[in-house]
Amino acid sequence: MDEVITVQKKKKKRGPFIAGLIVLALAVAGVVSIVSTVISYVEKNNDKTDDYTKYANYLSWVVGVDPDSFSDITKADKDDLRNIAICTLLSDNVKTGTYNVSDKGLMVPVADVETCYYNMFGVDNPIVHANVVGYGYEFQFDAANQVYYVPLTGVQPPFAVRIESVEKTGGLVVLRVGYVGTSNIEVTPDGTLQAAQPDKYADITLKETENGFNLISVMTVTVGEYE
Repeated sequence: MDEVITVQKKKKKRGPFIAGLIVLALAVAGVVSIVSTVISYVEKNNDKTDDYTKYANYLSWVVGVDPDSFSDITKADKDDLRNIAICTLLSDNVKTGTYNVSDKGLMVPVADVETCYYNMFGVDNPIVHANVVGYGYEFQFDAANQVYYVPLTGVQPPFAVRIESVEKTGGLVVLRVGYVGTSNIEVTPDGTLQAAQPDKYADITLKETENGFNLISVMTVTVGEYE
């Protein structure tokens, strides 16, 4: 059963803000195309814009895969974590641009998947290799050749990241994150992207590391109506 945090109903202020918008169009030699839209909101008086961007980049496929809630990374679904790691790895155009292609798709080395996995989730939660099934895509695991086959078609995440707030305690960072449906992001006549309200929210805890962050927990948040 999913774990849920319930917070008291409140009104959301509509004061001025600085919107940081990153659109990642990820293509590997014309073979793999993964599009992820990251929306980060920073309050006007908050000078942590760079931090918000780092958090949003890290969380791009955590939110995109949308795993069930867990209070500790060891309780997370291993299939979801493997999915997040591979999709995150595919966003590295420099690395994936060197991968070979077969008639089954892009050949992603298991060793690179493991490196990305442990960088994101730490070494206390071992990876379990198997096929990956996501929203409209599947990555096949080939144990004999130690690769994952990524299909030649594109992969579109159902949600993008909208960071609402950041709280730091020691080496931990707790982020209130909105999940914005990528189908709800509209392009205005002047070419800018219109911000959509999140479909859901979660409190996501990260641990700061030398290489970036480790995911600690994802807790669904139930909030009252925002006006």
